[in-house]
Amino acid sequence: NQFHIKGTPHQRKSARKYIEFVIAQRSGPVKIANPSEHDDLTLLTVPADTVSFITGSKGYFLRLVEEEWSALLFFLLVDPKRPPAHVDPGNTNTLAIFGTERSRRGAELKVMAAIEMKQPGHFTRTMAATESADEGFSTDTVHIMEDDYSYALGRGGTTRKKLARASNCIVEYVGRIAFFCGCKRERSNAKEYMKWLLMQRVGETVRVDHKGRDDVTMVMVPGHCIGYVAGHRGCNLRAIEEETSTFCFIEGFAEDYEDHKPLLIFGRKEDRSFAETLVWERISHKFDEAPDYGHGGKGKRSHKGKGKGKDRGKDGYGKDYGGKGWDNNWHRDQDDGKEIREKPKDALSASIEISEDDAAFLMGPGGRVKRKIAGVSGAFLELKANRMEIYGTADQIARASKYVGLVMAQRVGPVTIEDAAAHDDLSIIEVPAEAVSFVTGKQGCFLRLVEEEFSTLLFFLDFNKSSKRDQLERLAIFGALRDRRGVELKVMAAIEMKQPFFFTRRDSALPMQDPQEGFSTDRLVIEEDDYSYALGKGGATRKKIARASGCVIEYIGRYAYLSGVKKERIRAREYLIWLFRQRVGPVEVDYANREDVTVLAVPKDCVGFVTGHKGTSLRLVEDSTGTFCFIEGGRDDPHRDPKPLLIFGTAEARREAEEQLKQRIDLKLVEGCVHEEGGGGGGHGHYGGYGGWNEGKGQKGGG
Repeated sequence: NQFHIKGTPHQRKSARKYIEFVIAQRSGPVKIANPSEHDDLTLLTVPADTVSFITGSKGYFLRLVEEEWSALLFFLLVDPKRPPAHVDPGNTNTLAIFGTERSRRGAELKVMAAIEMKQPGHFTRTMAATESADEGFSTDTVHIMEDDYSYALGRGGTTRKKLARASNCIVEYVGRIAFFCGCKRERSNAKEYMKWLLMQRVGETVRVDHKGRDDVTMVMVPGHCIGYVAGHRGCNLRAIEEETSTFCFIEGFAEDYEDHKPLLIFGRKEDRSFAETLVWERISHKFDEAPDYGHGGKGKRSHKGKGKGKDRGKDGYGKDYGGKGWDNNWHRDQDDGKEIREKPKDALSASIEISEDDAAFLMGPGGRVKRKIAGVSGAFLELKANRMEIYGTADQIARASKYVGLVMAQRVGPVTIEDAAAHDDLSIIEVPAEAVSFVTGKQGCFLRLVEEEFSTLLFFLDFNKSSKRDQLERLAIFGALRDRRGVELKVMAAIEMKQPFFFTRRDSALPMQDPQEGFSTDRLVIEEDDYSYALGKGGATRKKIARASGCVIEYIGRYAYLSGVKKERIRAREYLIWLFRQRVGPVEVDYANREDVTVLAVPKDCVGFVTGHKGTSLRLVEDSTGTFCFIEGGRDDPHRDPKPLLIFGTAEARREAEEQLKQRIDLKLVEGCVHEEGGGGGGHGHYGGYGGWNEGKGQKGGG
């Protein structure tokens, strides 16, 4: 029948005091002789006729407040077993609140809010808005307009709690007064968040000067992904906020549909990183979620109805496949359909006469067709009256003129190319007539998407709608060699999905590896058990390997097609093999003398924090830097400390990834969760002694 109390002298003294108060409650009213002697006590005066209301049935409400704020609450001189039968409304009782300063203030405001609900105006009738000048813990108050109250509160108080979590400030509404309790910075952040929240309610454009702020992460969301990221009435964004304890909103109007709009994420650094990961997952999923392109196979249906190609394939058609990426093409950067690139000075020029119908066709919706021709040819195009002015080098003008002619030919009938061999910017792929509508997609949507992804021009040559099912149609692809090969592989993957083994059976006699140093294609068998793992959600893993290796990678059937120069193909093959091995166990890599790796030594106690839950933090670094990262030997090897984290990719991408990972290690060490005792390699240098790294040659660091 004994309590054993362990802790510091102050902790033991406090615990003994609280135990005595709880025992005293059992036998009668609790008395505190000299409240001023207790530095962990707050006393709140409560109207006598509200005591039973805020106590709740069997003390339920007070116990709830205690649980929420880690505080101890009880009334002084009130016998909980024998409450008075008749209460004088003019009388008051005293509620004692024990705990830390922040916990006591949170519990006090919660009780004040309940009293204000029972007796409106009790605390707020004469209260004015206040702002404390104290840098330390204090309280600010702000009036909430009646029209704003429900919006600021949210269903079940979710909006208020969201603001409190993101700002790390106590936020409580007592009547129509918002109380903000915390240090000055926390109070300032919470008030700003509420201000922005209420501006959104009335449709005001919210603009945030986020430069220099350390409480915000900005994600640039492509215009066509905004609705998908936010969800119906913001439900997806609210779910992310709820899961990550952050406050998020899209700066400006979500309906503007600009090329990109900033999504601002406010909160603690770890919470923002988690939220950013979830946002990028949705963006990636949207890029991989093509509309009704006629993709067959298993997957989510994008449209209702019957007919061919109503299901999406497992692998979406996203934006990153190595080589020339979507974000690197100047003609993708646009605002209201206007090209950013200026007309080159001292360039050659040419002019093509066009009709009004041709002009409309060449411009396309929002000028997209003209921008596409400009991007593929490298020339600058300008429409003037009934002529197209073309500026650039002689080669650029020749290509642009050719593409303009081909596009105009499309408008009136089938496109014909007399001598395909004479065009060094042309690839032709044969498509089974049965699969033409499948790879074209609804209103040419799939081909247009592929054109955008790889900066190419695509159209069928001499297309005949009456072709028999066993006949072949020819798809012309204009653009740079790497871009054309990316399109070929993308179309081949779609056809293989529609007609299994169409290409893989044809290519079965070819060698798996091409010995030539220049641009070519290798293949790698993907075992059935490895396929889903190698593909990743929405093709994310395949794209990651493509970005890190610089190689165009596409899965056609159960083969990985790897297109690039020999060095890129070798790297892509190695990365995929290591990936397959990771699925079943640890991977050891001989990284000495490699030029594509940075080795970062991570203290064993920091590994979980660096990689994140199920690797989410490491995946975020990979996504944002275009690298391929993993812990060599597995994170659970107890005998290696520090553990080598291998970062593969270009030198610039590796530097960026390394910096992000070092910041996470620093954060873990600075917070005091890890205590390095001179070990971990390399001594105590700038990065706290968790090991060195040698970029380029892959020498094991650590000193």
